[in-house]
Amino acid sequence: MILHAASRSRRLGLPGLGSNDRAASAFARRLDDDYHWFRSLAPGGIEPIDAIVVGPGGTFAITMSGERGRFTRRNDHWYRWNRSTDSWVPWHAAPITAARLAGRRLSLYLERAGLPAAVEPILLPADEMEVLPHPGEPAGLIVERSSDRVAGLVSAENRLSRGQVDRIVALLDPRQPLPRLAQATPNG
Repeated sequence: MILHAASRSRRLGLPGLGSNDRAASAFARRLDDDYHWFRSLAPGGIEPIDAIVVGPGGTFAITMSGERGRFTRRNDHWYRWNRSTDSWVPWHAAPITAARLAGRRLSLYLERAGLPAAVEPILLPADEMEVLPHPGEPAGLIVERSSDRVAGLVSAENRLSRGQVDRIVALLDPRQPLPRLAQATPNG
């Protein structure tokens, strides 16, 4: 996996970079050099995204945050387990919403550039956060604590061609040289 430098806007020692580096190491063990890892990137001035992975398996916006506790989704609402009352109570799902919005913002950015805009949002929560899936209640993102498992999901199937990956990487990291483009007309 090819690691790209963090954007200048996020180089100040902000919390959470340690977990970002651990996740990058886990991904690097499982993914080859066809995959690219961008850390703390804010493409086109959008709000920074913790990590972006681009490769033949697709484009993935990864958010690394979370809260302690157990959470579930029922009837289109999020709930948190309250140990003192032994019951589920309504929860404002800020980490879930942040992860979904990161994927959506990146998708819109790629769409405006005329590139494949399918972006899979992923939440890599801390070990203290457990999101319990409820049958028939899609969360709209992947929530997985294991970086190794997420790396396996990222590389499970090929969705992008090498040319598409190169163009997305060139858009996300303008310091990279542009791939050679085919000419529209002979000798033109």
